[in-house]
Amino acid sequence: MKFFKKNSLRKFAAVAAVSSAFLFGGTVDAATTEDAGMAAFREAYMGQLATERAVDQDLTLISTNFHLDMDSKAQVFDDGVMRMSGNLSWTYTNLKKNYSTNSNIPFYIEQVGNEMTLYVQRRGKWSKMILPGLPAGIATLWKSSGQSFVRENIEAVKKVEVLKDTPDLRIMNVTLDGPKVAALLEKNSQASFAGLSGAALAEQKEILQRWLAAISANDITFAWTVNKPSWTTVTAAFDLTNIMRAYSIYVLNEAAAGRVVLTDEERDLLDAMGYYSELHSYTTYVSPKTNKVNVPPDLDKAPENDNSLNDIFYEMTTVVEK
Repeated sequence: MKFFKKNSLRKFAAVAAVSSAFLFGGTVDAATTEDAGMAAFREAYMGQLATERAVDQDLTLISTNFHLDMDSKAQVFDDGVMRMSGNLSWTYTNLKKNYSTNSNIPFYIEQVGNEMTLYVQRRGKWSKMILPGLPAGIATLWKSSGQSFVRENIEAVKKVEVLKDTPDLRIMNVTLDGPKVAALLEKNSQASFAGLSGAALAEQKEILQRWLAAISANDITFAWTVNKPSWTTVTAAFDLTNIMRAYSIYVLNEAAAGRVVLTDEERDLLDAMGYYSELHSYTTYVSPKTNKVNVPPDLDKAPENDNSLNDIFYEMTTVVEK
């Protein structure tokens, strides 16, 4: 069996897209005894109080022969529905044949209840993919505002260093505990498997475990700048490179042990992503009143098609130079 034929890397942008948004929003009960850094973080976090929230979410994936930029807005509505809409800008360079291709791909993600769906528009037509597991678990952490959810989120914060604190701005370096984040994601991903059974369920749970192993092995550090008068996020900058690399190396090690079968192209891609690629994410607050994420027309007619990004996947696994 080819590893990527049934692997979530084809949906990788959706995983990364929502991966740095979950921290901002929700409520929490009274503060406990804590150091100054954690107290500053808690105060800023509790200030992000709104049932309806919106952020501008950017993502950059840079590798040896391709470059993915994602520009999007994500919003949680009063009824708990999460929507994300934007564009994927894809540049591929064939280093052997000396040519480049460029693509601009509109996309839309929606989570209603426990089901998350990714829509992509190719040649003017929409198609959709169901995203169980990690993407749904990440979105659930972000959109949930119950006290137990937010308390668990705060407990996953390992350390906070306040770099600057003025009447206008608070700038912090925040470190999330990798094993605790992985445990939260595992817990909140389970409901998304409700519609699966048999081989499909086993496959998706195996994919989730690979991602959780990568997350658990790495603490996540991000720089968070908060506007103090409004308690809104100016910028949250995440470097997710270590998680992406750990995931790729984990699968390569599984292949070396004979548990996964990879083609030469898949092995080259994982090698590039495990050693030569970078993944960065940037989150900025936007007003949910003036930046509403609307449902594109004709989505109800979109057929399910897990192969709608096959051309990009083919380019990712072709001519990876070392």
